Amino acid sequence: EVFRHHLLDFQVSRYLSDGNRNLHEPVEEDWFLRLIDSCDRPDLRFCDIGGGIGYYTLLLLKLRAEAEATVFEFLPAHISAIRENLALNGISPGRMTLIEAAAHVSDGVVEGSDSDFSSHVVIVDAPVAKGTRHRVPARDLAALLAAEPAPFDIAKLDVQGGEATLLSHVVESGQAGQIRNWIIGTHGEAIFSECLDI
Repeated sequence: EVFRHHLLDFQVSRYLSDGNRNLHEPVEEDWFLRLIDSCDRPDLRFCDIGGGIGYYTLLLLKLRAEAEATVFEFLPAHISAIRENLALNGISPGRMTLIEAAAHVSDGVVEGSDSDFSSHVVIVDAPVAKGTRHRVPARDLAALLAAEPAPFDIAKLDVQGGEATLLSHVVESGQAGQIRNWIIGTHGEAIFSECLDI
């Protein structure tokens, strides 16, 4: 369960559309559920890169009582929503590590943009059509993976256009083995193709 005020009207319409079984993102969620089912370890480890309101993390933690999640999110509204939704679902906050920063190619500070309850790291110096820009902390995704004691069983990567950049960084830094299965929400055919090539 998530609070209605955490959802946009188009998301609610998607839940109610014909053929949708009340799924948040039907294609991605189908893959996510299949991957969860294929993992026979009760203590499944999940990395949610671009956690949003925590939907995938909540789903996993509800389905697997011993699972743990690491979540990257920098938008304050989403960080609050994740915490509210954990409480709504009766999930202990101790089962989740919340990294209040953007997943990036290095540690530091980057420029982020948010609009309509969505966010992304500004990769190029271009005007933002909607929303506001602000400085946000960034954490090196590959360095964090390198410090993990064991691989993540599943990682969901959805960072509003920066997926290929982060995926390439993880691979080039030698940390691809720290993720057993990827679900990547790409934004357009070009990024989709680039991620497949990587």
